[in-house]
Amino acid sequence: MNTKSLLYITTLAKEKSISAAGRKLGISQPTLSVYLSRLERSLGTDLFIRDKKWLIPTPAGKIYIDTANQILEAKDQTYLAIRTLTHELKESIVIGATPLRGAVLVAQIFTQFNKRFPNVKIEIKECYMKDLRRHVIAGEVDIALGSCYDSEEEDVDFVMMYKEEVILSAPSFHKLASLAGICDNRLTQIEIGQFSDSPFVLMCQGTSIRAISDSIFLTAKMKPTVVFETNNNLVLSNMIRQGAGVGLIPRSSMVPSDHKIIYFSLSPRYYLGLGAIVKKGKALSEAERYFIYLVMKQDMNNPTYTPAYSGYIREICHEFENERENP
Repeated sequence: MNTKSLLYITTLAKEKSISAAGRKLGISQPTLSVYLSRLERSLGTDLFIRDKKWLIPTPAGKIYIDTANQILEAKDQTYLAIRTLTHELKESIVIGATPLRGAVLVAQIFTQFNKRFPNVKIEIKECYMKDLRRHVIAGEVDIALGSCYDSEEEDVDFVMMYKEEVILSAPSFHKLASLAGICDNRLTQIEIGQFSDSPFVLMCQGTSIRAISDSIFLTAKMKPTVVFETNNNLVLSNMIRQGAGVGLIPRSSMVPSDHKIIYFSLSPRYYLGLGAIVKKGKALSEAERYFIYLVMKQDMNNPTYTPAYSGYIREICHEFENERENP
């Protein structure tokens, strides 16, 4: 799990200067300075204010630093838990997940999983959704955690757990900003066609959010002007914040406290499916079924997810819930 770049940023935040951070990391000041400048250019926003000799995190920088700390902590917890295993490992499960989600989620459920299956090794393979699907088909990933727009696919089975609303995000100075609002946790609804003259920043082809975005445009008979594409939700939000355009994002990416961005629900509403992707016809082991069960239970805590359990996930829940009731 390569988290070196995250360590650079968190060290800069702690040391408050490039020279001090460079000494602590064992790299030269120019190298670290160039890295920071390149990262800020790729994100489209500054992460630090250069105040004489001190570095002061910007609002975007604070978000990035907080997330980086969470990921590094999750990595440490995961590796520590794995190192404590002294049993002979008899089974290995390769879990595929998109960047950021994998380490955090596995860290949250690993202890409980390990209590039941101490002899099973968990490996994490992090990549974007289009590559995860390919790895599942090739048998290189046993279970991929992610989203899906069309759950009926020819070469994979999608174990549906939840659905998540796709919402529209725009800079706060957009001409339709005055229409935005939220009441009882429901956003103002708006037709996508009202943004036909706005430039769009979108996720890249091959992602689930892009697949549903293209479908939304097709249904609305709309050909948007796409000015920027990325695989990174953080980059996408920063581009919207800077006024590059409007975009479609999963509701879990919404930051209500960010006053530089506004949000709308679409009319009609659209949803992504969330769950586990496995090879078509694959018979899951008990350990794999239990892992999926724990993921389902953990994601139950996310307020932006709505239960949409498939028949198979109901069977898995019944299997392990019955055990809890009848030990």
